[in-house]
Amino acid sequence: MIYKKFKEIDEMYYEKTLKSGLRVILIPRSSYNKKYAVLSVNVGSVDLKLKDNSNIIYGFPPGTAHFMEHILFENREGSIIDAFSQLGSSVNAYTSFNNTNYYFNAADNFYKSLNCLLSFVLKPHFDQNKIEHEKSVIKQEIKMYEDSPSWQSFHQLLQGLYYKYPIKYNIAGTSQSVDKINREILEGFFNKYYNLDNMNLIVIGDINHEKLFDWLTDKFSNFGAEHVDFKKIYPEEPSGIRIKKNEIAMSISRPIITLGFKENRCFNDQRKIVRHEMLSNMVLEMIFGKSNDNYHSLYDKNLIDENFTFNFLQEKNTGFAKIYGETSHINQSINSIVDIINNWHRKINKDDFEIVKHKYIGRYFRSLNSLEALSSQVIKYLNLGQNYFDLINIIESISLKDIIDQYNKLLLDQEQVQIIIRKISK
Repeated sequence: MIYKKFKEIDEMYYEKTLKSGLRVILIPRSSYNKKYAVLSVNVGSVDLKLKDNSNIIYGFPPGTAHFMEHILFENREGSIIDAFSQLGSSVNAYTSFNNTNYYFNAADNFYKSLNCLLSFVLKPHFDQNKIEHEKSVIKQEIKMYEDSPSWQSFHQLLQGLYYKYPIKYNIAGTSQSVDKINREILEGFFNKYYNLDNMNLIVIGDINHEKLFDWLTDKFSNFGAEHVDFKKIYPEEPSGIRIKKNEIAMSISRPIITLGFKENRCFNDQRKIVRHEMLSNMVLEMIFGKSNDNYHSLYDKNLIDENFTFNFLQEKNTGFAKIYGETSHINQSINSIVDIINNWHRKINKDDFEIVKHKYIGRYFRSLNSLEALSSQVIKYLNLGQNYFDLINIIESISLKDIIDQYNKLLLDQEQVQIIIRKISK
């Protein structure tokens, strides 16, 4: 067992890898009534190919990870959601680019709820009738996404940024790829990815670590370390952007613009990946944060509104910056935003940097008080090979020079994807 105490943030956690291969992390919260647990499977929407130790390559249709999430909620005894409700708990799941996460929160009956969570995820029932039913459900979900202007702006952005990397696919897949999924594909996907040494269990709440580890050891006493050797395979992504500009028309009240900047550098050092994400988001905050003149200038000219957002999304193998806005002055807004970016180096000052740095430190500490936010961040940084509790040291180590270097490499005079969603002409 590993025990760590982080004095800088007054946090501690326990970690243990069981003989079954499952890695368990407990973050104690003695003052919280609610208890929270997430079983995170290290497979997401981008994991469409793998090679086993016999050099056999397996491929899966886009949307398979998301389909698996759906089908595991179906079992022979009835509704999983009802089973948790009877325990006074609530359960849900979501699929991201790199993980599939099953979670619940409970005030009481924690171990009964945990048993229920582990049972339905680890003991699937792939009934062909339910598989066919779920196809129709997921197709409706895909249609709903496609009718969403904000989702379309994001999806079209990824289509413009990436040539080959599967992040460009809808997490739910397409109607065509969903049709290809059958019982054989799901069983193969489950047998490869859903083994315990490809999972992390994160528990947060007033839980005794010895009792938790003993309970889990007993739960998996009949499980050996069923390691399945495989290597995830991803296509080699060319540098540069695939589509510079794309326009579509939808039924919206105000046009939407989305700008994207693709990170073409690769980092072998996982700590550098995490630092790089933080630097990129701080750069965007310094340029467009609501406390600076650039934001107010765009807002006062009616070039953006309160829906204006920006962020840098870091994944294991790639990253990109996204700037989103709603405006009635499409070309003027885009040109003004690009002009601000390309001339920002003339306005950089240390005071703005210190303000943003303190804002990110405050944001980090606030995230520690939300069970949902904390668990998602712990999972994200586990996926990047880091401990989320170490992030404060990374933030505090960032200098103004680091910010300038990152700005020069990611944004200054770089090609960007421009996605425009116009109103349908009457």
